[in-house]
Amino acid sequence: MRRHPLLLGAIAAIAATGAVVTAGAFSVPSPAAVVDGTSISRNTLNAELEAIASNSVFSCYLQASVAVRSGNSASLPSISGSSSGSFDTAFVDFWLSQRVDDLLVERLAAGQHLAIDARALAAGRADLMSSMDSVLGAAAVSAGQSAVCAASGAAVLTTLPSSMVDELVRAQAAGDLVLAHAAGYGLSQNQLSRYFALHSDQFQTICLSAIQVATPASAAALRASIEAGGSFAALAKANSTDQASAANGGALGCFTANQGAYQTVATDVKGLAVGQVSQPIANNGSYLLLMVTRDFPASFDAVVPAVRHQVLVAGSTKASAELHSFTKTASISIDPRYGQWSAGVGVGIAPPTSPRSSDLLNPNL
Repeated sequence: MRRHPLLLGAIAAIAATGAVVTAGAFSVPSPAAVVDGTSISRNTLNAELEAIASNSVFSCYLQASVAVRSGNSASLPSISGSSSGSFDTAFVDFWLSQRVDDLLVERLAAGQHLAIDARALAAGRADLMSSMDSVLGAAAVSAGQSAVCAASGAAVLTTLPSSMVDELVRAQAAGDLVLAHAAGYGLSQNQLSRYFALHSDQFQTICLSAIQVATPASAAALRASIEAGGSFAALAKANSTDQASAANGGALGCFTANQGAYQTVATDVKGLAVGQVSQPIANNGSYLLLMVTRDFPASFDAVVPAVRHQVLVAGSTKASAELHSFTKTASISIDPRYGQWSAGVGVGIAPPTSPRSSDLLNPNL
């Protein structure tokens, strides 16, 4: 069960076949897919495909999202087909699979009596933008740039038709509700506060100093010097290749649970007491020694976004199992021109060997 609404798993399962689907073939309001009686019309699907094809910002975001969430092991299928006004079948199936998945999550939420009300939608919009921000930030770091595609998730959403934004927000809200339910908590302030009270150690503020060097041998030698009584600050000033922190004796400052880097920091220093130094940590071609200089409890009010995130993460395994079980019993039909529903392909739709020629050439269908 993913928190982000864009389905990115098993992209390789929709292999590009060279087939195309022509936009003109979708001029009647018949369903592209039906999930438990709820339809996605071909007109709606076509409008969304055209919106994506003409939107370089959102297309860039989709490509970045696939790359980031797959660890750069998959890429977005080509959007355009080989002829004007057509779409590659692999991309059509990718997007339609996402829309079907969104409906399945919403149906699961309804079955659990979880209301997608105004409050859930507002929170879902914020979570969607935050998730998109994370993808854009990770993609920028990977590309060695300050930004890619757009300045923020909010900026990406401004490029989309309002109807598409509403669908993405609703999908996010439904997913959030299902994840929180699976974790055994709601998303109200009272429920988040209850989670915080039981897991306050996950949200401590952590203050760090660091020494960055080029080789693991150098890091190990410096660590030995510190363990023998040497001053971390003095050794950082003399040896660290990170000039900004070296000037301050290696001090990096404090990290709160709301910051994007917090989970990485918390993982790197897990088990270290204040004043202890980590083993050498590989970091983008260099090596770090980290020392916790201070840690202290956070107040609930200061870390509400982080608590919400942790509640959603806590429910992910159980929610994935619930969605898998629910999908097995759902009634799902796909227009054969796009392929057929098959849970075994990961993304849901197995592409056809080739579309019928009538689907491609006759705009009156």
